[in-house]
Amino acid sequence: MKVLFLCKANVSRSQMAAAIYNQMTNSHDADSAGVNVDVPNETLAERKQRLGASNTLDLMREAGFDLAHNKRTQLTKNMVKNYDRVISMYDEDLAPSWLKSDPRYEYWDITDPFGKDMNVTRETKEKITAKIQELI
Repeated sequence: MKVLFLCKANVSRSQMAAAIYNQMTNSHDADSAGVNVDVPNETLAERKQRLGASNTLDLMREAGFDLAHNKRTQLTKNMVKNYDRVISMYDEDLAPSWLKSDPRYEYWDITDPFGKDMNVTRETKEKITAKIQELI
């Protein structure tokens, strides 16, 4: 099953979810994107160097995932057609109406760890992991 995970800036939640899904399914069937990516194609390492305040890279590295070179991708209408499921984890009010009406669209209420401490980031990862286990 091809899955597109979405969050606001394609920095934390969607990146974590795609990596976890791909590991759990031993595939490359998940990708990630954001609805408001300020610098498309920027790597997560470059963003952390530019802005700081992201624990995602450190937490995922502890869990055996290297996301440093993952690039940030802006959601487009065209990319959605390539997926069986589209799962968003950002404020549902930010979802474009064309996406909300798509039958493949699903919303997960997952806290954005941006600017919060490592414990919140860890809880976010645990919740994402549990939701992915349910999904597969």
